[in-house]
Amino acid sequence: MKFVAIGLGFNLFWLLAVWGQYQYIGILISLLIGCWLFYCRSFTFAVIASAVGICGDYILFKLGIMEFPLPTDPLFAPFSTVIPLWLILLWLGFTSMVWIMRDQIQRLPLWGVIIGGSLGGALSYWTGLTLDAVMWPYGEVITFIAMVVVWVGYSGYLWWLLHRMTQRRTT
Repeated sequence: MKFVAIGLGFNLFWLLAVWGQYQYIGILISLLIGCWLFYCRSFTFAVIASAVGICGDYILFKLGIMEFPLPTDPLFAPFSTVIPLWLILLWLGFTSMVWIMRDQIQRLPLWGVIIGGSLGGALSYWTGLTLDAVMWPYGEVITFIAMVVVWVGYSGYLWWLLHRMTQRRTT
């Protein structure tokens, strides 16, 4: 039951970030801080794990594979030249959830994590497309395939990092 609640909680977090974008930044930050205070070492894992995803999304943004609507609030205008703040917070929330679910994820074979992660990650971005949170100038089919490939790398990296950081925790 705990993991169902964590999954539902993350889906709510995802919805606030993607659908709400900049209007729920304060709530997203508060939820992250609460998570990091409650779950030991989730902050460290989230920052390290998110760095690759954030940099990867920045590269996809700079290559024109993904575009984002400009923020209407001048406070968030600096994010028009990088990926949106809500996406950065989403990465931190996602990787925090991965840390919380680490025992279950580590029981899965690498191929299972890669297949599930690559399809789930690409579907997440496609859902963001349907909610007008992101635009795919190269079209849906090509960009979806590219996102699956990118998420193969992300999923493998997260699986490896989980194992690495869990080993350090027990030694």
